[in-house]
Amino acid sequence: MMRSIGNKGTLMVAPALQNSSCSHSRYGPSGPPISIGGLAQAAFILTLSIGILAANLLLIIVINTRRYSKYIHSQPRYLLTSLASNDLAIGLLVTPFGVLPAVYQCWPYSDIVCQIQALLRGALTQQSAVILVCMAVDRYTCMLHPVKYHKHSTKKCLLQGCMALLSLTLIASLTVFSALVLPRGGYYFNLSGLAACDPFYRRPSLRILAACFFYFPTTMMLMYCYGSAFHVNKLRLKRTVCSVVGVPEDLAGTTIEKLVAHERRLSRSASRTMAAMSLGFIVMVTPWTIQEVVVACTGSKMPPALDFMITWLALSNSFWNPFLYWLLNNHFRRISRELFVSKIFCCRKKPTNPPSTSVSMHCCSTGASIPLPVPANRADFEGMSEKHWGEILERTVSSNSLQAMQRVYPPPPPPATLPRRTHQ
Repeated sequence: MMRSIGNKGTLMVAPALQNSSCSHSRYGPSGPPISIGGLAQAAFILTLSIGILAANLLLIIVINTRRYSKYIHSQPRYLLTSLASNDLAIGLLVTPFGVLPAVYQCWPYSDIVCQIQALLRGALTQQSAVILVCMAVDRYTCMLHPVKYHKHSTKKCLLQGCMALLSLTLIASLTVFSALVLPRGGYYFNLSGLAACDPFYRRPSLRILAACFFYFPTTMMLMYCYGSAFHVNKLRLKRTVCSVVGVPEDLAGTTIEKLVAHERRLSRSASRTMAAMSLGFIVMVTPWTIQEVVVACTGSKMPPALDFMITWLALSNSFWNPFLYWLLNNHFRRISRELFVSKIFCCRKKPTNPPSTSVSMHCCSTGASIPLPVPANRADFEGMSEKHWGEILERTVSSNSLQAMQRVYPPPPPPATLPRRTHQ
């Protein structure tokens, strides 16, 4: 619905939410009808919501465990945790509210819920783009200035500054969309696309500006940062560009080279994974941006099925981010599988002596111990504590080393009187 306001152009008016309410009088006592297409849309939304929640919750848990800390630096871990937390909020506060409206093809909740839904829909998606840009800048700094990055990345002040920056951007996004959504007529029920409430732009120019500001600066920063980082990494592949802090001077050069190679490997792995996540964002959001610009410029409407597919393709980026991280990181897959077995199935491995070739698995449900053979070449030495390594060294010194010393320095012969006493 629109109205002309003279020389100022055309002012759009949001459709009344009460006309889209499930309690409208046109539905009668039997309520709104249910269609097969609505059930299919609701099943898709519910499946995607569960996938977003499960995938991002797994990412948050695994990358913050002690076992995974040696495969990632502190700053990328914080940024990935922030992105996963933001996507988790989308899967918890935005996407599930589209299930019932998709089934009944009307809005079953109150006016305030619609307002909050539209506010979170705009602010959280914008915050995801900001976090992706911060991740790209972090990788750019790591690959182009590795010495300074590894020297300052572990400082608390830098992490606190990153936290403050993300908090300020989130507050700014909430403030902007609150000014847009909270006034009357700033939101509407988007049945054909989101199947929930969306921010409403009174002018087509505002709609184009919002879509372009969300897409183009983010895409340009991602492409520039990752393009420059990988180009410089390719040129410096055979040069030592990282410095190891805290290494004693008497260490051999091979040890330093191994540590530098390990740092390079971690940086390349993190950069490759974050670049794939950024590429996924560009692929998923591009059709939605084109649709927003075309609809705002032409004043037309997209077909409902196509609008639904494009809108939810953009929202599915919250699921593809942790999936791409799982797909491209074998350490993450291994630790996730171990946590899944130990926590979900309530099973834990009891520690045994290192030379043993079997372990005892104790399940909470039965309380029985089941011996399982473990190949020697696949033994997990990462989880051993310093106590186990001390026992190994102690046994080695007490058995092999002492026997070798006895062979080199044989004991003195017994006294001559000892055999006579034994003979008597």
